[in-house]
Amino acid sequence: MADQKVLVLGIDGMDPKLCRRLVDEGRLPNIEKMLKMGAARKDLVMLGGVPTITPPMWTTLATGAYPNTHGVTCYWNSHPTELDRLVYTFDTSKITAEQVWETAVKAGKKALVWTWPCCWPARIDSPNLHIVGGLAPLGPNHTSAIVDDDYLTYASTECKTIAPREHLEAKGGAGCILTDDMKEPEAAGGYFESFNEMGAGNAGADKEGKGVQTSIAPKTWLLFEHEEGEEMNESDKCLQTYNSPIVEPKNWAHEVPAGAREFHVIVAHGTVQYPGLMLQNENGEYDCVEIYQNKRAAEPLVTIHDGEYHPLVETELLFGDRKIKTTRHFTIIKLDPKGEYVTISIGNALDIETERKESNWLPQSLYQQTVDIAGYVPYAIGVGGGYPEMISRRSLPSWNCFEKWQAKALLGLIEENQYDAVFTHIHNHDHIGHPCWRWAKTREKYGNNDEKVYQGFLEEIFEQTDDYVGQFLPLIDKGWNIIVTSDHGLLCSEEDDLPYLGEGFVMNVGVMRDLGYTVLKKDENGKVLREIDWEKTTAVAPRGNHIYINLKGRNPHGIVDPADKYELERKIIDDLYSYRMNGKRIVNIALRNKDAALLGLSGDRCGDIIYFLEEGFNRLHGDALSTTDGYFGTTVSPIFFAAGPGIKEGCETDRVIREVDVAPTVSALLNIPIPAQCEGAPVYQILKEGTYKI
Repeated sequence: MADQKVLVLGIDGMDPKLCRRLVDEGRLPNIEKMLKMGAARKDLVMLGGVPTITPPMWTTLATGAYPNTHGVTCYWNSHPTELDRLVYTFDTSKITAEQVWETAVKAGKKALVWTWPCCWPARIDSPNLHIVGGLAPLGPNHTSAIVDDDYLTYASTECKTIAPREHLEAKGGAGCILTDDMKEPEAAGGYFESFNEMGAGNAGADKEGKGVQTSIAPKTWLLFEHEEGEEMNESDKCLQTYNSPIVEPKNWAHEVPAGAREFHVIVAHGTVQYPGLMLQNENGEYDCVEIYQNKRAAEPLVTIHDGEYHPLVETELLFGDRKIKTTRHFTIIKLDPKGEYVTISIGNALDIETERKESNWLPQSLYQQTVDIAGYVPYAIGVGGGYPEMISRRSLPSWNCFEKWQAKALLGLIEENQYDAVFTHIHNHDHIGHPCWRWAKTREKYGNNDEKVYQGFLEEIFEQTDDYVGQFLPLIDKGWNIIVTSDHGLLCSEEDDLPYLGEGFVMNVGVMRDLGYTVLKKDENGKVLREIDWEKTTAVAPRGNHIYINLKGRNPHGIVDPADKYELERKIIDDLYSYRMNGKRIVNIALRNKDAALLGLSGDRCGDIIYFLEEGFNRLHGDALSTTDGYFGTTVSPIFFAAGPGIKEGCETDRVIREVDVAPTVSALLNIPIPAQCEGAPVYQILKEGTYKI
């Protein structure tokens, strides 16, 4: 068996069915070329594990083990006793199985792990292990180096003052809305010192960039409306938004062009206001914006023409008692040619000056090496904005920029550091899918939205990925095997109305309350409060796919006698199957914990009952079985294809390839032992003779 090199291109949310169709239509030439050079199933489908959500499935890909073995059982794990608390899982201390790069390094190989979810911190000490931390499902430095949030400024001639804005998507213009409770922003001060204390924690990391246990207060954690859960990230409600007046320019240190109009871009929770100018072209139409650090500056921070995206604008922000340098994106979302309104998107600020910039890099020198190869890390947008301009002018351009940067960085590091194995992750499909998932089907409740627009966005991210994959194909001629895979796909739901169950980021109240198991408190007037009445609640559904019995002796407020647990579970499962929306059953499968071992979801890190929603009632992916299909030919299934010197050429296999098979297949190609707790097997049907010995 010859030792070979392996590159895993992990592409979060990449859907095999959409990919197969676009390949057949000739729209993905690089992926088509790789398929001809290598091997896959005809449909490109890999049989995924469950739950179909980021941390557990990337951990399955890395360990070859199911969640009940590797210990990561949802986006969050539940607290071992307190049912209203969640534990952050992007942390290797939560993993109870060996990861394949650990096996490789122990076998003498040199490995790079690049933002793979749940890869940080390193669990073995070796100069041959390089890691760029995966503390959140985005790119390098997208956790610990963030020192300011995402913002939108809605400037309009109708606005009278700079003020926080109601979170309302404005589809027909600036739509300036002011309310009585809006206040003037505070004077600039030491804001970032306090932000530094809390900001990284919200991302699941402490100030040193290490994973921390994160809990959420129950009062802010109950799902009453879908936008109180993960769906919030798909609108602009998760962004800091401000209104700003458009006025005649005044008090500028330099001469202002004729016809220019002044406004301010607001960041740092209102403590920093960058002055901006709207400029006219030769036809008298406003098509350009200049944004300055202050009115005394001779040159703008950035000049943006309508339709441009600027990913790495260098700015200064107050951090404690001094200013630090950062980079962030600036782009125009909407610009009125008459100069009546403009909407500006300003991205998260990444620290490029202090030690935070390299806190998630092992060794830390890897950060500067990467910057020397590819430049500063651009921020790939992770949340915010479901209407077309936000996706077309903000999200898609950010990922296009990031994909090119990441490919350049990885190729440079591979050449300079002579790795034997490289494990990479990119979150582009998942992010673009989230703001598109509801609107990729025309729905009356959304004003009969144009589904073709959102379907086009989903296809465009595949075309970006095709270019990304194409950057790595020359490595095959240099002896590298390339595996392209994903943790899950994403689907567009068939049903317009979805149940309040299966949401992975909240306490699911709706269905469990309807069935009488979760009870909410009431005030003296009988008004329902946003607080669980634990003295009357027998079962709850925190996070996705898990239902817990409020058990005496295990849970602090337990009321269910352990002797009654089995019968209560039977009744809950009966009621879940009987529950109807629009006359249809909403639950596909529900099992006791011991029976859910069949799905790889059992043990003390899983609920007393495991369930998945019926096809058609799924939000996007996490509440679905991995075989679930959706509207517009979408699916939750993950993808797998491979090519290289150890892979058969032009091979279409009938083998059912499972997520647990990826790690042992990598091991076979590297000629190293299989990870210790692995439950899969090498896909030997696609390996050339001599690569794998039976």
